[in-house]
Amino acid sequence: MTLDPVLATSAQAGAAVVVLLGAFAKMRWPAAFRQALAGYRLLPDALTAPAAFAIPLAEAACAAALLFPDTRMTGALGLIALLLVFAAGMTINIVRGHTDIDCGCSGFAAARADAPRGIGWLHVARVLLLVALAATALVEPGGRAVVWFDYLTLFSSVLLIVCALLTVDVLLANIPRLSHLRNS
Repeated sequence: MTLDPVLATSAQAGAAVVVLLGAFAKMRWPAAFRQALAGYRLLPDALTAPAAFAIPLAEAACAAALLFPDTRMTGALGLIALLLVFAAGMTINIVRGHTDIDCGCSGFAAARADAPRGIGWLHVARVLLLVALAATALVEPGGRAVVWFDYLTLFSSVLLIVCALLTVDVLLANIPRLSHLRNS
């Protein structure tokens, strides 16, 4: 099976940009990310701070590697592994009924300390969608020639993927707030 090279590159670049934006948000507000990571209660307290430091660096490195042909496979495998760990962490907490935590994805600036938070199956689905986009690097791209119009298509489709995923982020961030307003 092969994928159209423009489709594959669009998916990979879109996933990389979204992950890079999330990694930079985590780096910009390290205390908020450390608190979100601690909220999952999956790591010993002694490992939370080092993991909160290492995770955004690993995300940024893998996402950046996904953008270049020479490192694309390594970046995709690393990013897929990280994202699957994130999905597993969310799934464990959802199954435990511990859903009133910050997802730790991004957007810490908009979240007030008193604002309701929550994770759910839609968060897991979003992460698995990013896995699927990154996994396109594991499929052989088609050998057709790329023409000038393909670059316009690539730019537009990456922009569409990033905007769609960031819109999903905003909607997911507002689900607990909306639920809180309905119940008050």
